[in-house]
Amino acid sequence: MIARALRRVAWPALALAAGAMAALAPAGPASAEVMADKKCLKCHAEINKMDNVVAGDFQSRSGKAKSISVMVAPGKNIILKFTPQTTVENVPDLKALKKPIPVRVSYVKQGSDLVATAIVAKPKIKVPDSQMMEVKELAALVAKGPDKGGYTLVDSRPPIRFNEGNIPTSINIPFPKMPDMMGKLPKDKSQLVIFYCQGFR
Repeated sequence: MIARALRRVAWPALALAAGAMAALAPAGPASAEVMADKKCLKCHAEINKMDNVVAGDFQSRSGKAKSISVMVAPGKNIILKFTPQTTVENVPDLKALKKPIPVRVSYVKQGSDLVATAIVAKPKIKVPDSQMMEVKELAALVAKGPDKGGYTLVDSRPPIRFNEGNIPTSINIPFPKMPDMMGKLPKDKSQLVIFYCQGFR
């Protein structure tokens, strides 16, 4: 399925989501270590500039040990403690986190422990059926081309993925850079804008 963009609603929503993710960047000493899965960094290179961050796929939670496990590389899990003060975003609570939801965890070091202060789960995106497009419908448009088909096709994946292969006639506007690249969208607000990516939760 290919998501059809909301020209007047989805763009601001995407921009707000990207801004909200950037605003959650934790502060800390310059010497702090960043432990992040390479696949997270492909879309969120800004994580490298954040201090005291773990980013990867959530693996498990232990209520008894009051800890969570996050996989940052194959075979490498980071264990973080949590407290009643640990905040959680995009899921109702810690118990709602399931393997392998991607998470970004801000932490502080207390002795030998990493203690989570904030856990941000990858948001769950719901696209109404009325804004979805079947592959065969998109294929018919692509066969006509943007001018005759009256559309703009946007690949919102990282440039490295776009360069590995993309749908013909698409342009690349990576999700994290959308607020800065809106000038690439058509000035005619009535034109159909179609987005596709690698998938969402």
